[in-house]
Amino acid sequence: MISIKWGSVFFNVEGEEKIRRAFFSKEPFFEYKRCRIGEKLERYFRGEKVNFDFEFELSVSDFTRKVLEETMKIPYGEIRTYKEIAEKLETSPRAVGRALAKNPIAVLIPCHRVVGKNSLGGYSWGIELKRALLKLEGIYLP
Repeated sequence: MISIKWGSVFFNVEGEEKIRRAFFSKEPFFEYKRCRIGEKLERYFRGEKVNFDFEFELSVSDFTRKVLEETMKIPYGEIRTYKEIAEKLETSPRAVGRALAKNPIAVLIPCHRVVGKNSLGGYSWGIELKRALLKLEGIYLP
């Protein structure tokens, strides 16, 4: 378990062998300790391209799991629309959005890389944080 400061927020990760939760907060939930996930997150939040090759413990529906697995395929520095994900899974963009809102592992499962056709779409941690994550990866959207 680890908390890392990024700007004015903390990014918290629960789990070591398998990641159970990853989320933003105004205060740290855990202590910082040097570990593989911490080192990768430090590099990511400095703007480096990082591959998060960790195992996840997902307690979500089968449909949400499929959406999250498809989202994990989006490379660093790229985006997809809700519609593109929906077409691959033969469902609706709205259903994709609802599934992404249930993502328990922010950043590591990069739901911030899924946007609307004409907007950023939503983000459980707020649009400004989504915009900041995309900017960190070199994506500038209005």
